[in-house]
Amino acid sequence: MRPAERATDLPRLGWKEQVLLPEWGVRMRAKLDTGARTSALHVEELEEIGVHAHKGELVPLVRLTLLVGRRDAPERRVIDAPVVGHRRVRDTRARPELRPVVQTRIVCGPVDVATDVTLTSREGMNFRMLLGRLSLAGHCVVDPAAGYLVTSTPPRARTDDEEDAISDAEEPA
Repeated sequence: MRPAERATDLPRLGWKEQVLLPEWGVRMRAKLDTGARTSALHVEELEEIGVHAHKGELVPLVRLTLLVGRRDAPERRVIDAPVVGHRRVRDTRARPELRPVVQTRIVCGPVDVATDVTLTSREGMNFRMLLGRLSLAGHCVVDPAAGYLVTSTPPRARTDDEEDAISDAEEPA
């Protein structure tokens, strides 16, 4: 089968979608970036808490703190995960960086994939998670012109005017 024929059979996802990391009980927005090779997840804190065996080698077990939810009121989630390796990745400024890699399951609409995810600071970025082409290849087609094709748009933060209107409506007359 030619790749073009196969691609038409794959689900079409937007360049941004909601993703679920079911092993960790986390839902967040992600940018689906076919220009990035690897997937990346923003971690607020990262601490080595022990070791575990992976493919006959002892590798670190880490405790990571994720931020989930809206930027104006994020929740912290603490996750323990085994490191399965390290990858040299170029950051957004094209500087090489050695990052720890964990494996987790990612669900986005009809796509359900176990994949490697690098851990880094994505502070200042619009998306706390980036799904790269190694996680997406063979599972979906990404439409760069549309967002939230298979998942719902996340609730947006209210403006100060909207908050005032809600407060005024709740006050007794």
